[in-house]
Amino acid sequence: MFARKAAGILSDLNEGRVGSGGAIIRVGPRLQGGWDFISQEVGMSGKLLPRVFTALAVLIGAASAISQDALNRHRVVLDASGKLGSWVQPQSRAYDRVMRLAWDFLLRRAPVESNGLKAYLTYCCLNPETLEAKDWPHNPAGLYGMFADSAAAYYAYSGDREVVKLVQSMLDYQLAHGMTPAGWDWPNVPYASSDAGADDYRGADENHYCKLARLSKIPCGTGDGRGVIEPDKLGELGIGYLKFYELTGEGRYLEAALASANGLARHVRAGDSDHSPWPFRAYAEDNKILEEYSSNVIGPIRLFDELIRLKLGDVYAFGRARDMAWQWLMAYPMRNHRWAGYFEDVRIFEKPTNFNQYTAMETARYLMLHPQDDSKWQRDVPELISWVEKTFVVDVPREAAVQWGANALSEQLIDMNKMGSHTSRYASINALWYEKTGDRAAKEKAFRSFNWATYMCREDGRVLVGPVDQTIWFSDGYGDYIRHFMAGLGAVPEWAPPDENHLLRSSSIVREISYGSQKISFRTFDDDSTEVLRLNFKPHRILAGGKSLARRGDLSAPGWTFEPASRVLRIRHAASNQIEVIGR
Repeated sequence: MFARKAAGILSDLNEGRVGSGGAIIRVGPRLQGGWDFISQEVGMSGKLLPRVFTALAVLIGAASAISQDALNRHRVVLDASGKLGSWVQPQSRAYDRVMRLAWDFLLRRAPVESNGLKAYLTYCCLNPETLEAKDWPHNPAGLYGMFADSAAAYYAYSGDREVVKLVQSMLDYQLAHGMTPAGWDWPNVPYASSDAGADDYRGADENHYCKLARLSKIPCGTGDGRGVIEPDKLGELGIGYLKFYELTGEGRYLEAALASANGLARHVRAGDSDHSPWPFRAYAEDNKILEEYSSNVIGPIRLFDELIRLKLGDVYAFGRARDMAWQWLMAYPMRNHRWAGYFEDVRIFEKPTNFNQYTAMETARYLMLHPQDDSKWQRDVPELISWVEKTFVVDVPREAAVQWGANALSEQLIDMNKMGSHTSRYASINALWYEKTGDRAAKEKAFRSFNWATYMCREDGRVLVGPVDQTIWFSDGYGDYIRHFMAGLGAVPEWAPPDENHLLRSSSIVREISYGSQKISFRTFDDDSTEVLRLNFKPHRILAGGKSLARRGDLSAPGWTFEPASRVLRIRHAASNQIEVIGR
């Protein structure tokens, strides 16, 4: 009732309109909010409830936050064709700047809570004006997996070791305060949820959060419940731990990755259209299943792939589980598009009907990065992109699907607000498709959607979920935001700053890197890998283990290529992990 009254108050305050079908959205002075405060489902999705309290807290200030020529407090920048550029100008620095602002907020301005901990360790989300933490389930396992991706890529890009240390604090906190007991059916694996502000992660209190979500059935699923895990997040955080083992050499991260892989391998099942290889939610103590279906098997597959490649752990069991998950993925979600079961703060669904874009898009990414696994990837990836566009690039009350030529993505069927993280994910998928195929329409879609996503970042590094959902979520604004800009720069290097030196992508983990004015030195985890860099100088020699690599026309063999116009350097090395890029 409180939420509905709040939504009504906000609706009465709204003026102006949002175009519902055209390519341009025009917003007059208004308070962002209204219909999307309340899910059309029974009960509210997790991002809806915190927004009620946020909006009421900022009634006075928010009314002047949006003007006819603004998006999320930034003046809208349009190019000569009337399509959206980034608010950051020059455009060539846009994606770099929003990543830097986001990391800077986390490193220097993220609040410390009353429990003495940084907010991102025990809370999901903050009020964007006061930075007050929200009483809503924290989502540590999935969140920290996202941050592991973001930090590993951004460290190589920037050389900033502080981001690695920050994410290590998250990973270490989960190990110390968020693992299941050794004697349980799912032993030594991470919890995906916890109570807001709780020192220890044990799954969230369903009695409390079900009531907040206005759900009468208990257990309802919101925040999973005490003792409940999400097996798909074992894969997402497991590969994050494995990446940080490769980055730092710390054995505890390898042990954590192996524990998750062992649990997944032991509990895999064949699955069908209503049952995935692992349930979405299960009690860790006895494997009693709370919710049967999650299409998010890419995280576990990535974890198994890397452990098998490195010949670590029970590779036979990992291979068997990986193959079962892959066969199910190809037989069911890839054919029936039941992409459901990811978010920790929504209710239990008896059938997989709450579709989301997350698992479809991450599957598309995997297919492009591993085309050998799907002979029809060039058919399947466009089909996935098309399905996401038809389902989530759609007009919703108060927000158009296409804004100044940019496709804006919704998250899931019960929370259709447009969001920066998911829009940037979609952009990164289109950028990768362009890299793989040369499809310039995909490049254009990626460019406009990335530009739209930059508007969610304020100049002080506060990254809001979206124009309507004004909450700060550490997942949507940071962990699942930064990594997509990094992926975009790796696919389209011309979007990186032209007057700086950056390693944009490596097929390995970059363990160390040093940037100089005419020299870049780095060390990868693997001897055999490829890298993409954008330079502000012309390379003269590339050394691998002190030996010169040959300049080549392509990278069909070890060597390097350089495009003088774009200053993009590509390196392939196979005999050493110590690389030097030397200018004249």
